[in-house]
Amino acid sequence: MVKIKFFGVLINKMPEKDDKGFWVVDGAGKTIKELLDLSLLKDTNIKYTLFVNNERQDINYVLEDNDVLTVLPLLAGG
Repeated sequence: MVKIKFFGVLINKMPEKDDKGFWVVDGAGKTIKELLDLSLLKDTNIKYTLFVNNERQDINYVLEDNDVLTVLPLLAGG
């Protein structure tokens, strides 16, 4: 199983959440892109960055059992 957590303005793009705020899926052996295609992220123009187990990864990273994927929106300020 893989735990996925979206933050900030992306929270409402998660298809479902458990009581701790994670979307839990059988995602071992799948790429991050394959899992995110199941979410509502494809319907947004918000840019984001990806971390797996607190290490930055790209969308083609293949997930393993017990990985934690974090999806953070990019912020800009001025």
